[in-house]
Amino acid sequence: MTGASRGIGAAIAVCFAIVQLVPGLAAMDAMGSEAFLLLSLWCLLGFVFYWRTVNHSTLTEYSGMSASGIVLFSLLIYSSLMWLLKRLMQEDSVETIRATLPREGLIVLLIVFAGLVIMLYVQDLVRKKHEESERDKIRAVESSLAKSQFLFNMSHDIRTPMNAIVGFTDLASAHIDDTDQVRDYLGKISVSSEHLLSLINNVLDMSRIESGKLNLEYAPEDLCAIFEGIRELFYEQMKQKNMDFSVHASQIRNRFVWCDKKNLNRILLNLLGNAFKFTKERGEISASIWEIGSENGYGSYEIRIRDNGIGMSQAFAEKMFTAFERERTSTVSGIEGTGLGLSITKSLVDMMGGSIEVLTTLGSGTEFIIRLKFKLADAADIKQADPSEHTEHQKNAVAFGGKRLLLVDDNAINLEIAQILLEQMGFAVDTAENGKIAVDKVAASAPGHYDAVLMDIQMPVMDGYEAAHAIRNLDDRALASIPIIAMTANAFAEDVRAAEEAGMQGHIAKPIDVDVMTATLLHVLDGQKA
Repeated sequence: MTGASRGIGAAIAVCFAIVQLVPGLAAMDAMGSEAFLLLSLWCLLGFVFYWRTVNHSTLTEYSGMSASGIVLFSLLIYSSLMWLLKRLMQEDSVETIRATLPREGLIVLLIVFAGLVIMLYVQDLVRKKHEESERDKIRAVESSLAKSQFLFNMSHDIRTPMNAIVGFTDLASAHIDDTDQVRDYLGKISVSSEHLLSLINNVLDMSRIESGKLNLEYAPEDLCAIFEGIRELFYEQMKQKNMDFSVHASQIRNRFVWCDKKNLNRILLNLLGNAFKFTKERGEISASIWEIGSENGYGSYEIRIRDNGIGMSQAFAEKMFTAFERERTSTVSGIEGTGLGLSITKSLVDMMGGSIEVLTTLGSGTEFIIRLKFKLADAADIKQADPSEHTEHQKNAVAFGGKRLLLVDDNAINLEIAQILLEQMGFAVDTAENGKIAVDKVAASAPGHYDAVLMDIQMPVMDGYEAAHAIRNLDDRALASIPIIAMTANAFAEDVRAAEEAGMQGHIAKPIDVDVMTATLLHVLDGQKA
């Protein structure tokens, strides 16, 4: 007898021994071998269904799945062996058993192996889903902690300027007859208001960046002029702290480029503002830009902002661009901020396709290195601003005398503030509380009665966009063409475009900047004359 034959014989003997030992197998004859095979296949199909269920499950708890998988696998093995044993018991000779055992044993092995593979895959899938669920829980906790820390910081940083505004307003009221004292209080209220507005703008900008709503707007610009503007903006502040402030931009070969001037300025203002805040009196701050190469119509530039201030620890430098992170709270350092400036800066640099790195040592200063690539422009593309423009606007303000505006705003305080400012500029002002009233007043007026409409956007009954559309659709074309200027807290670039699409000729953001409002009114009304 060969070794293979002896092995098969031994296997058969073991199988028959199992039959005798397993309880309940004496009643096997009541079931045919086909029934056990069908049960095995149903178990295998159950594993496939089990896998699909787990794979598409949104459950976060998976307890009990391992035990149920083992039970199902045990049933698969049991039914497969029973099919094999039944088949063997049906044979009438050892020779026939030896001939059929390899084939039928292979079928059993394939069924069991397929079940094992699926079970192991399901267990791995369950493990991965469980780990992902745990990571989600950890991220949720971290997000909650970050929000709590942010709200804690913001609560302090917003209340600080608000406390100054409320406190100095009360003091001004108490010393209303002391002109010099009231003027001093009003100056401090103005500074605190600007700081509060800066905090709010930072939070809104970060939200827009994270939601993907901030878009870059490229136009031909002069890089040397941008850096000269930065020098002029910070010159007086630096002088007050006796700082050595230098700006280097004269070595640029291609100074005219296509860039987003507003957001490039935002990057420079954030970094220079930090350098100013964290550098002591008589310190040194410099801003420089170098052209490091050009090809295929694009120029590569390197911007460096350097100071010898307090610097940063390496631990903080590794997370400095994370939103709401601050190495020292304003309570400890005495320097206020949301912890958003550097995060906004990094996001803007990334959107421009550039890179930013920092070299810093605690107590020895900081240097930011920004590398950007811009499409080159021609000098002829640059719109040269008239340096006397602002002065001319102020001189021409007297031309507002005798002109009438329709001021539309549902907020009584905003309406009163705007009305007083406009009347001080020489306008006669009529008011409306919502867009519907404004449309009715324009429709009922004679052509030329109103020189322009200043329209808020978010109002009850009829908003500013709807009111503008309604005015543009009036039957009287003289009334339908009246200039409409948006005057709204919707102050982003897409809001300006939305105002233009609604048929408005200008946009004034709230809080109102009197110079901007003057320039906008002059531009719109002069255009109307032409």
